[in-house]
Amino acid sequence: MAEAISVVTVTHGRPALLARAMASIAVQDYIGGIEHVIVVDDDDETFRSLAGVTGHGQRRVVVEHVRRPAAERCEDAGPNTYPRLARLLNIGIRRATSPWIAFLDDDNEYEPEHLSSLHAFAEEGRRPAVHSARQMLWPDGEPYLEPRFPGPGPDNEQARIFALLCERGVCHPGTNIVRDRIDFGVTTFPNSTVIRDSDPVVLVDQNLWLIQRAVLLQTPVPEVFTPEELDENTCPDDKLLEALTRAEVPIASNGAPTVRYYLGGISNQCSRRDG
Repeated sequence: MAEAISVVTVTHGRPALLARAMASIAVQDYIGGIEHVIVVDDDDETFRSLAGVTGHGQRRVVVEHVRRPAAERCEDAGPNTYPRLARLLNIGIRRATSPWIAFLDDDNEYEPEHLSSLHAFAEEGRRPAVHSARQMLWPDGEPYLEPRFPGPGPDNEQARIFALLCERGVCHPGTNIVRDRIDFGVTTFPNSTVIRDSDPVVLVDQNLWLIQRAVLLQTPVPEVFTPEELDENTCPDDKLLEALTRAEVPIASNGAPTVRYYLGGISNQCSRRDG
């Protein structure tokens, strides 16, 4: 019998997008059990909309409502955002009951075969941490085909990073596919918004993972960020990848672009250019 998988989603103020994410979990073709752990970030409206929801399709739904500390009540983007997100992800991991953990942002989607293909890949090689690739999309669902890697920097810097990631086989000109990876034997961990020509590739978005829960309980998402890390837009994704690597957890990718990754979130603001 296939082992169960828990999908952890943190959400705040986006009930329509959350419904889309939930629907993509409901139609997964994975034959094992799927539990969707939704951690509501101090949002009464979203929490009320989920009241009484214990399942979606054949999938079990667990809802956890977490109040923010007083100092963070009115903050949707600021120095506490990434530490709070890391804390909420760890709450979801602890609340989960399955042997495997996946993550899905409330504004993204899985392709129907996402969990089944990752679990098969993990089982095939007895791998404790695996990840997929992704499709980059504008918020309206159109493919993102700009020759710039989405991020907070100026156009010329985003274009430089895109060209570098194309050289490394992560991005592919003319397509919206990003094949995240971490290079073998890395000792430095530059994130994708500050990567230099001599740096290794250290890029695995959180939505792509399938990781044994036991691994995440031993090596949780780091919750402490230095001012320098916040200035460089170092996300919980980056911190988790570094923590897993330093803990010598074997990591492998199946290369399949089974996550529909929509731009417009906290870490990937990007605007269309005309012409």
